[in-house]
Amino acid sequence: MKPITLTKAQEERAKELHDKYLFIDCLCGNLINPEPPERDGVTYLQRVLQSGANVQSITLSSPQASFEGVLKDMYGYYNLFKYYPDKVMQIKTVEDIETAKKTGKLGVIFSLQNSAAMGQDFYKWSIMAELGLKICQLTYMEPNLYGSGCLDKANGGLTYWGEQAIREMNRQGIVVDLSHVGERTSLEAIDYSSKPCIFSHSNSLTVCSSSNRNLTDEMIKNCADKGGVICLNAHGFVCHKEVGVQGTLEDYMAHFEYLGNLVGADHIGIGTDIYEYYTKQYWECKTKLLYNSPWFFETVFNRDVQRVDQYINITRGLVALGFSDNDIEKILGGNLLRVFKEIWK
Repeated sequence: MKPITLTKAQEERAKELHDKYLFIDCLCGNLINPEPPERDGVTYLQRVLQSGANVQSITLSSPQASFEGVLKDMYGYYNLFKYYPDKVMQIKTVEDIETAKKTGKLGVIFSLQNSAAMGQDFYKWSIMAELGLKICQLTYMEPNLYGSGCLDKANGGLTYWGEQAIREMNRQGIVVDLSHVGERTSLEAIDYSSKPCIFSHSNSLTVCSSSNRNLTDEMIKNCADKGGVICLNAHGFVCHKEVGVQGTLEDYMAHFEYLGNLVGADHIGIGTDIYEYYTKQYWECKTKLLYNSPWFFETVFNRDVQRVDQYINITRGLVALGFSDNDIEKILGGNLLRVFKEIWK
């Protein structure tokens, strides 16, 4: 893509739309435990409140966390909601999203990036649903009881336990998330689920073919055909032109343009994967080593969408690509709201 430049009128339109429309980030980093650092004396929570974002889906604990570990993280967020009742609130219903937008609070959706914490103890789904789990990923990178992750070379399918987990999520009103999930497991999960599925933070394999985290056209189309949403991810390792070279807004927007042509604006959302609490030491001594990643701390985050105060760049990019106001409203949050209305109880 050519470098994104906007006219003065386009800049004004982008700012107006960004302030006007519901903005949901379907995968974002922690607010606490750990809290991202201040920037220029402004706390992370305050920066999110100033960013134009209305709702963030927060991953509870690490993808490898135990059931007890997830509960401990929930405890921390419950305390946050009580400590800052005028600034942040838990999202359990669609009405809560509307309240967050109207009152200027940040709405927090509880999500998990791995179902493994539930294991074969299916009573845990009921407990999690009551406590406010609203989105749950079937697997992480690796295989688990339910199916294969995207790094599993066997590319196995949905297991018996995976089918039961999807049935339980459908019954409990929890959105089935297939980011990080292997290709075959994803396709079978989409087919098996009675409700739309989402990819909370994934991109197109056609546009960025060097990442096995990205999605084939078949995965994207099948998800869209059942009413689902693909939330696009700004992270460098799924959004780049050259491996190891920091991605840009243009690289990110190439995925919006491609999906717009492939499945239309009704099935695109935002899932930035912004994790501002990462430090160089955290990334390179843990995640980089674990997955033998070619990405260093300086390059792994998108240059133009690596902090919450850069959310506006997404709307700027959508305006530059020529999306209509109606389509931009859907992409920023309307499409996810439609899915939540269908699934949440």
